[in-house]
Amino acid sequence: MKFNMKTFKVLLALVISIGIIFWTVNMVRPRSYEGANLNFSVGGGTVSITNPSQQAIAVQLLGTGTRGFRVASTIEGVSGSSTREGSGINSTQLFEFELPLGTSELTISNGKNVTFVANTTTMLNATVHPMSDSNFTTILVVTVIVVLGSLYYASNATDHVWISWLRSQFASIENISEDDTAAPAPATADSGQGQSLRSFGDNRNRAKTGD
Repeated sequence: MKFNMKTFKVLLALVISIGIIFWTVNMVRPRSYEGANLNFSVGGGTVSITNPSQQAIAVQLLGTGTRGFRVASTIEGVSGSSTREGSGINSTQLFEFELPLGTSELTISNGKNVTFVANTTTMLNATVHPMSDSNFTTILVVTVIVVLGSLYYASNATDHVWISWLRSQFASIENISEDDTAAPAPATADSGQGQSLRSFGDNRNRAKTGD
């Protein structure tokens, strides 16, 4: 039963880690759209839109609820706040502008559930970065904290056995390194060459004595 509970805790930590990583990637990844009559969610980040037509195209940014949003763009004269349409729970937020030829960027702030709507037969290209820089940093920090906490939970459930395993691996590597770097024994003076030289010298001395 103890083994099963440890396994469950480890699997739970891994599921949480993988889940939060998948959620983070899905939240911050850029999304691309192409076609006529585009209608897509903007989020709260930056939108890059390319209009290949020579004519400007009427575009709407629509939000839900009573909370307005602000728009900043690279289009000259296009910036400001949305206007409220309707009342009560059925109220919406509206921002209209003309999309010129070329590539333009829009940044949405202080809004939720903002949708880009372009009723046109022109084939547009759009790339959406749904998170602002501040929101991206916040989500990244939260993700790191959750993943590290989950991994510590899994390690604690197994009594941190991986630390002992790592120590044994490092000890084995150090032992191998010491064996490989051991210096060879120096050659002694009584080598074969030395013995030959001494023998040659002795023979010469004997020859002189004989004379």
